[in-house]
Amino acid sequence: MKKVRVSRDDAALIYALGAAALCLSYSALADIAARAGLGDWQAAVWPLVVDGLIIAATRAAVTLDAGPARRYAWFLLWAAVGVSIAGNVAHLLLPPGPVHPGVAAAVAVVPPVAALALTHLAIVRARARAGADSASVEVAADADCDTPALPASAQLTVVPAPEPAAGADVDDAPADERDALRHRARQLHEAGLSNYAIADQIGRSEATVRRWLAASVA
Repeated sequence: MKKVRVSRDDAALIYALGAAALCLSYSALADIAARAGLGDWQAAVWPLVVDGLIIAATRAAVTLDAGPARRYAWFLLWAAVGVSIAGNVAHLLLPPGPVHPGVAAAVAVVPPVAALALTHLAIVRARARAGADSASVEVAADADCDTPALPASAQLTVVPAPEPAAGADVDDAPADERDALRHRARQLHEAGLSNYAIADQIGRSEATVRRWLAASVA
């Protein structure tokens, strides 16, 4: 999602009007909660649940990319706005005194439902952001796959083994023994062993084994 920057003047105006609207809404919601039978501190906290859900859902809706998580955030946002509007309208239209039991029941149901919705929203938002982060990592890995960068500790320097000097491995064994060793080398080669493994088996250098095998092929 493309990031949009808001100017300081616009941000200040938004914050000021938002704070004023929340204060007015808070007063009406706190009054309707008190008339529904909640205690003093409970009535003071109840509007924070409703308007807090609006703020949390708004933040999720504008920061998530298009998809199920963003649609869920918009659903919670409009649901919380509906509860806030209904509470403000009830505060204005209902007569003074205790409210109808149905209204009181609705007021009592809001906190647990809001807690469940906020928890689910947090999980959905975390999964959506994790998916976006993993996608970014995969894209970066694909872009750098041709020239992978390794830390210095992971870089290995392979030093090739020096070839033995000519004449360093002289066939000074008797002819019968050399023939037997050549035959054994060919058998091991046909069995799939490498030249180095064959050299270890017969007690000769890898260069000698390679020369014997080349001569047998020729």
